[in-house]
Amino acid sequence: MANKKSSVSFLKKAWVSSVGVFVLSQIVFIIFEKTGWTPNYKEFDSGTLFGKILESPIFTDWFAFYEKPHMNLLTVFFAIFFLIPGIIGAIKSAFVAEKAS
Repeated sequence: MANKKSSVSFLKKAWVSSVGVFVLSQIVFIIFEKTGWTPNYKEFDSGTLFGKILESPIFTDWFAFYEKPHMNLLTVFFAIFFLIPGIIGAIKSAFVAEKAS
């Protein structure tokens, strides 16, 4: 019997959906930023944990992609939980496909 390889569709790979979630969230954030349709989040006081995080130099100087600090925090959160695993999955997928060839 012939040896059949079952290939998974490109869009069904886990890393594609992970990177897609990150890209889609950034598109939504850019639309919110340009149109002014930002969600009305609760303001965090300087004394709360999230207030201290949002006012830290990391989010005021380094990761200041958007005017709203909440979106900067969500961008870093999405990058950690969706983009980094997606990139790792893409690299693994590329090297496994390369070894199989």
